[in-house]
Order: sequence, then structure tokens, then C-alpha cells
Amino acid sequence: MSYSKKERLSNLALTLHNTFPELDTLQINNIHKPLIICDADEVIFDFMNSFEKFLHSNSLHFSWNSYALDGNILNDKKKAISKNEIHEIIQNFFKKKTTSMELVKDASYSLRALADRFNIVILSNIPFQFYEKRKKALIKYNLNFPFFANKGPKGKAVKHISKIYKGDLWFIDDSPYQVKSVKLETEKTNTILFISNKKLERLMNNKNYGDFFSNTWKKNVQIISTRKNNL
Repeated sequence: MSYSKKERLSNLALTLHNTFPELDTLQINNIHKPLIICDADEVIFDFMNSFEKFLHSNSLHFSWNSYALDGNILNDKKKAISKNEIHEIIQNFFKKKTTSMELVKDASYSLRALADRFNIVILSNIPFQFYEKRKKALIKYNLNFPFFANKGPKGKAVKHISKIYKGDLWFIDDSPYQVKSVKLETEKTNTILFISNKKLERLMNNKNYGDFFSNTWKKNVQIISTRKNNL
């Protein structure tokens, strides 16, 4: 069985660090600046609002009963769709909407402002086959930072980056499970659990998964800048 060059690269990346492209390709121009590793969906891109609109266009809706997709996507009979159907709807959503998702408020401005003093890396759990679409969307919004697609927990990827980059390290994600994954693998990484969507925030019983909690990019910048000035 033969594989295309893209498939071989994808399989290699998945084997080593569950990322595409491989993390060893990461180049940091100024190692003296601190590094921010930033999620994309719900942190940069307004995923849930875009996803809800997509669900409605397919006669589905999100129930907002928990912080998960499984069990929350309901059909017109108010019954949860199957895991296979969830996978299919997610694939179709990213295929059709990745390049047109709007941004979380102040995300682009804040990241570009932070880039004057910090290195920025985007680490997103978007399916690998939509890497180029996500890259195109980032460029469209002038966020052409190093970008890696990840599969599964992000802790090992962040740990790998921490081994090749010894400076002050930040991790921003909307998932408490990803924040926990990073803290388990590399305790010294400064973490921000960032949830800007008010409906999602109301589902959070415990906001103490990371070092900091935030619900605006303005607060993210304040947290990071204050910590940097105190170092």
C-alpha cells in the first residue's frame, strides 16, 4: 500500500507528538522573549456561536447541558445524536466553516499586541485534514504565527516545546482538561483557563484548573503583562 507525501508526513507527526506538522519544525526567532502557546477554537475563533448556527442549518441544536459535544447535540425530536453522527457533523462543520468563523472579541488585536513582547505559537485540536484551512483563516486575520494541529491531550506537546524553549512559558485554552493535561506534564508552565462564551462559563463548576481564569482577552493581556513585569 502506498501513501502520498502528505499522508506520510501526517502519520509521522502523529506517531511522534500527535501534531501536524512535527513540533521539531518549530522555529523561534527570538529566544529571549517569553512564549505563549494559544488554543484556537473558542480562544481565537468564535467556535460555539458558529457551530450553533451550523447545527440550526442542519435541523439540530445544542442543549447546553454540559461542557461536551457528546449528548448535547439534539435532533428535531430532541434526541441526542450518536457519536458517529457527531463525528460527521464536526467534520462537515470544519470542512465548510473553518475559513469563515468569526473571531473572539479582541483576540486578533490582543495577540498582535502581545507579539511585540512574546513569541506566539498556535496549538489547536482541529482535525489534521483541515490544517491548511485553519492556517488560511489565521493569515486572513493577520495572525500568521507558527501553527500546529494537535490530537488528544496537549500536555506532551507543550512539554516537548518546553524542552526546546527554556524561557517563561504560557498556555491559554478554553478546555479545563487541556489545562490540566499541561499542568500534569509541565508544572512550571503558566496556564490560563479562558472562557469567553457566557453559556460555557455558566457550565463551569470549578474554574481553578489552571493558574488563572479569564473571560476576556483584555484580562488575558493584563494577567500575562503583570506577571512578566514582576519577573
